[in-house]
Amino acid sequence: MHRIELGLKFAIEPVGLKSLRQHPTLKNLRLAKPVTRPLKTVYFDTPDHHLHDQGIIVKVSSAGRRHLQSVKCAGAGPAGSALMVRDAFEDAIADDRPDLRLLTGTPLGALSADPDLAAGLRPIFLSDIRRSSYRLGEPGWVVELVLDEGVIADATNPERHLPVTEIELRMLEGTPDRLYLVALSFLDRVRLKPMLPPKSARGFALIAAGAGDGDGTVEPAIEKAATVALAGDMTAAEGFRCIARACLGQLAANEAAVRAGRPEGLHQMRVAVRRLKSALSTFRDIFPAARDTTIADPLAAGCDPVLLTPADIKTALGWLMDILGPARDADVFVDETLAGAEKLLGAEPLADLRAAVEDDRRAAWAAVAMGLDDPRFARLPLVLGAWIEAGHWLAEAGVPAMPFGGIVAHQQADTDTGAAEGPEGDGQPVDTASQPGAQPLGDFAVAVLDKRLKKVRHKGRGLGHLEPDARHEVRIQVKKLRYACEFFESLADKRKQATTFAKKLKALQDGLGALNDIAVARDRLDALATRPGLGYPAGMIAGAHAAAAADELADAVAAWKSFHKTAEPFWS
Repeated sequence: MHRIELGLKFAIEPVGLKSLRQHPTLKNLRLAKPVTRPLKTVYFDTPDHHLHDQGIIVKVSSAGRRHLQSVKCAGAGPAGSALMVRDAFEDAIADDRPDLRLLTGTPLGALSADPDLAAGLRPIFLSDIRRSSYRLGEPGWVVELVLDEGVIADATNPERHLPVTEIELRMLEGTPDRLYLVALSFLDRVRLKPMLPPKSARGFALIAAGAGDGDGTVEPAIEKAATVALAGDMTAAEGFRCIARACLGQLAANEAAVRAGRPEGLHQMRVAVRRLKSALSTFRDIFPAARDTTIADPLAAGCDPVLLTPADIKTALGWLMDILGPARDADVFVDETLAGAEKLLGAEPLADLRAAVEDDRRAAWAAVAMGLDDPRFARLPLVLGAWIEAGHWLAEAGVPAMPFGGIVAHQQADTDTGAAEGPEGDGQPVDTASQPGAQPLGDFAVAVLDKRLKKVRHKGRGLGHLEPDARHEVRIQVKKLRYACEFFESLADKRKQATTFAKKLKALQDGLGALNDIAVARDRLDALATRPGLGYPAGMIAGAHAAAAADELADAVAAWKSFHKTAEPFWS
């Protein structure tokens, strides 16, 4: 049987599992008696992990005398979102060895035609789990809550193992927002930790540690912004939803890296937030007239994400940016500004200043750690996910519901009638033809890019003679244009022209960014100069920056001229 799994996964403390089992949500929304059973699963691969390297997992789960083969790979779902999407091919088998012949006729059928592969499979690691399953729901939606407690162990040396205490919410019927809303309901009593990599990733990390290639932990990934797959015949509102999902996915994926203290993870989380804020601005015309904030704290417990406005979402994102910003500024100053100055001026005369700014950086990162432990941060990705999937803006902007059927994921609603269900999936038709978000995405993108480019060209005139504040405004407009180009990149027919345009635009943004870095550093140096003993080293760096500013401005002007004269719009 082929099914598509759509879900959210979280780590949870063992004591949290007990609290969760007693949560009112499980009583109020329970559709059937929960089932608890032991589940032993063996993960198979070749000795060189050939299948894992291709993103394919083969496992056999046993409960008593029943054996189930499951072959999984990354699937296509809500593109780039925080949701886990997996294609699963499952079959009952006679014993505890995989039978790849059962994949014949599936997208993974090539595996069944390789007898050497089947013969080479061997147990790599196993999981020994006590699993409790709950079916939760109401009319129109069903979610399965899975609570797992046990271990992942090396198949050849079970004494080497990792503990497992986690939950997963799986969509069976309805729209994906229900996953986020159910998770939100748990936060009043339990703390859900960052969305986890699957057991398979942790198992292979355990095996790598046994081979001397690690300590058994999964290195926190750094997730950069990826191209969003869009189609010109999408509506503008559907395009926004795809882009917003990708931004949310990037934000959530970098949480573990930020918690691990990785500066690039923090930078990429900020990029995700800025991209989502930019998307809200880029698509502002698709939203209804009620764009103003409606609540002081959209991340407060009890706040209904569905009712939030785009302005409320920006407020929530602004809260996170205020937490991340000082740490990012400190990272840039220490790793770029100060490191560059030490190469030029020597490390010894700047030693006291380095000690001071390293202290500042530690304090900023401590504030980040506190922010990520704030209950509002736990709510943020769930609020964003629910709003993207089911906010009132959907029907008002002309976006159809996106039902998920468990066995088959329906990625697109029937558009033959020009009508779709409302965001709650209540069966009430929504007339989308006259909605602001109903225009074709391709036409919308051209209009937006024309407008953004016009602003850049207008603001950038005489760049070399502009005051710093005016140059900063040019930089902001360039950044907005670049984000818009990245959003709509997959719609471009003129790929080579799009690449050339992007390169010239990036060069211009980098040039303006260097000037901005000097301005930001100058403000920090001015503040440092007021501290005892730091006036002289701060002045040394400020003097070096002042000498470099003219060259940086010349480079920015050159990049502007190149862009203005030779960058041809790829969308016209």
